[in-house]
Amino acid sequence: MLLLVLVAMSAPLAEDPIAASLARIDALQGYRLTLRSQGNGGEEVIRYSYQRPGYVRMDMETPYRGAVLIYRPDTGRVQLWPFGAPGRRAGLSLRPTNRLVRSSRGHRVDQSDVGTLLRNVQQVQRHGTARVLEPTELDGRPAQHVVVEAEPGRAVREVVRYDLWLDDETLFPLRVVSYDRRGERLESVRLENIDLDPDFPPDHFAP
Repeated sequence: MLLLVLVAMSAPLAEDPIAASLARIDALQGYRLTLRSQGNGGEEVIRYSYQRPGYVRMDMETPYRGAVLIYRPDTGRVQLWPFGAPGRRAGLSLRPTNRLVRSSRGHRVDQSDVGTLLRNVQQVQRHGTARVLEPTELDGRPAQHVVVEAEPGRAVREVVRYDLWLDDETLFPLRVVSYDRRGERLESVRLENIDLDPDFPPDHFAP
């Protein structure tokens, strides 16, 4: 019995923690959270909502407080309300590639969901390694710290390393930090106030 306990304690939490996290997220119908991103362009704070098969809503807190973006996969367009919530006035209809609706690092609204983020991490993992460090806590929540690092000479969109902190129970990312080949931080993203499979109002993603 003691031997079985020791084996269980020393076994990896997941054979592939990134694939396990992605599988959990792919099983969700949607989620909402507060996203805090820090990079060379400063800080962005967004109240973010996602619903399958790809509906996205961003309510901006910083730097463009009050702006609202909604992406609908059925139209392939982003509706932008620069100064207020939808329903009060007509929004601008833009392509996802328009610079007005891209982040300071060039991220597109239609490629902003957590599943896409993890698939980007997997691209680095395919050309390198993933390892789980000692159990830790983030904001008082038990978490798995996973490091994904490309082999020398490899990079995916400048990124050669990701540090991820996954919620120990849900495997949902709580924080993701990316680094370039010089070891300099490209971006740090914190995901807070996470609500999985919420009941969105019927007009939450309406244009």
